[in-house]
Amino acid sequence: MTFRLHQAQYDNHSKRAYVEFRRGDGDGGEQLVVAVFTFRTKERLSKQRIREEVVRKARHVLKGAVAAT
Repeated sequence: MTFRLHQAQYDNHSKRAYVEFRRGDGDGGEQLVVAVFTFRTKERLSKQRIREEVVRKARHVLKGAVAAT
């Protein structure tokens, strides 16, 4: 079973992103992975494009975390 994107939020004031991935587990419960990080860009992006970039960076951050263990 793979993780699915549950929510992705970006606060323009604090420049912080919050991305949450979820998947069910074998016990009938749910597994949750959250990435919180700063996100800045020099480009002017639409809300949809910011969401796409935030999700892309979250996946990159989580892959780095896996490699560090």
